[in-house]
Amino acid sequence: MVAVIAEQGSGLNEKRKGLARLFKMAREGQMDRVVVEFKDRLARFGFSYIERYLNAFGVKVEVVNGDEAKSPQEELVQDMLSILTVFSAKLYGSRSKEFRQRVREAMTDAAEAKKTRRHGDNPGPDIPE
Repeated sequence: MVAVIAEQGSGLNEKRKGLARLFKMAREGQMDRVVVEFKDRLARFGFSYIERYLNAFGVKVEVVNGDEAKSPQEELVQDMLSILTVFSAKLYGSRSKEFRQRVREAMTDAAEAKKTRRHGDNPGPDIPE
């Protein structure tokens, strides 16, 4: 074994560091085999393109748990589910990112307000004596 390359993220992401590293290792002749548990762990779409690219550098792709034969309808349904999964993850990821940004802004505003009150610049509401 030369290396274990693991990454999390969308199979539709064009900037996959793990895949780029895999391609580089293949070009440089650092490996002769890639072993994946399932095809979709390497790519949800375009697996055969990646396989042909790696084969061009003498790298064999081995899928441990190969797919059972599927009808064209089953393949289409699986592809549609994959697309929905990826876009759902993007949607919820962007919502989560927006929420985290709002929380950071609120915390910054609260810290600035506390600092201002501490320095006497803003004494706060008038309290009758």
